[in-house]
Amino acid sequence: MKKIVDNKNTSFDFNSKYVTLNNGIKMPIIGLGTWPFSNEDAEEIVYDAIKNGYRLIDTAAYYGNEIGVGKGVRKAIKEGIINRKDIFITSKIYASTNHNKTIEKSLNNLDVEYIDLLLIHEPGYDDKGLYQAMEDYYKDGKLKALGISNYYTKEAIEEVLSYAKIIPAVIQNENHIYYQNNELQKYVQQYGIVIEAWYPFGGRGHTKESLNHEIIMNLAEKYHKSPAQIILRWQLQSGYIGIPGSQNPNHIKDNINIFHFELSDEDMKKITNINENRRYENW
Repeated sequence: MKKIVDNKNTSFDFNSKYVTLNNGIKMPIIGLGTWPFSNEDAEEIVYDAIKNGYRLIDTAAYYGNEIGVGKGVRKAIKEGIINRKDIFITSKIYASTNHNKTIEKSLNNLDVEYIDLLLIHEPGYDDKGLYQAMEDYYKDGKLKALGISNYYTKEAIEEVLSYAKIIPAVIQNENHIYYQNNELQKYVQQYGIVIEAWYPFGGRGHTKESLNHEIIMNLAEKYHKSPAQIILRWQLQSGYIGIPGSQNPNHIKDNINIFHFELSDEDMKKITNINENRRYENW
C-alpha cells in the first residue's frame, strides 16, 4: 500500500534558501560537508562557515568528527551568531548490535539535545531495526527528521518504505554532473522525499573533471561565476540539496554565494545532458 504524505511539494524557496520536508520542518538547501575533516579542523571550519551564512552542517559517525562539528556549532551559539533553532545538523550512522547506543553516541558526540536529520549511512544488515530505533527517537523529539543515504534504486527505497512508519524525508546520495540519477528523484517525489547530493563536484580526486568540463567553463565565463558556483546553482535549480565540502575559506564563501543569479532553461539542459550515469564510489 502506498504511503501518503501531507506535503509532496519539494520545491526550493530560493528567497529563504530552505525547502519544506515531508514532515513540515524546513531544511537549508545549501550546506557544508565535513568529510574528511579532523575534529580540530571541523570545529574551526564549521564555526567559520556559520559566520559566512551556512545553516546546514553535514557530518557522520564514520567521519570521526562529530565532536568537532558540535564544538563549532556551540561556539557560534555561545557568541550569539546563531541560535540552536537556526542551525540544521545532519549526521549518519550504521547499524550495530545496539541501535539505541549508536544514536545516543552521535547525540553525545555532537553534544546537542536533538539532531535535525539522522540518516542510515548505507544499506546494512539490519536497516529495519536501525530505522525503527530512529523512529522511536523521532517520536521523543531527539531527531527532527529521518532519512537514508546511498540508496540508489526504486527497489531499495520500496524496501525501506515497507517497514517505515515514518517516511524518510531525505535521501543523501552521490550526485554530480556525471551521475544525476534523475529517475530516482522523479520516483521519490510522490513521497515528498528530497534528494541531497554528496560529492557535488565529483569528490576528491575527480573535481577537475567536473570543474574543467568545457560546458561548465563556458557557462562560468558567461555568468561571471566560478565553475563550482555554476555546478552548485545547477544542482539547486534541479531540486537537489547541495553539501560541498572544502577547507579553503575562499571556496567556502563562494560555494554559498549562488543566490543572486539564475541559470537559463537552455543552460540547465546543457549541464543535464552531460550525464553519463558514472559513479565514482561504490557505497
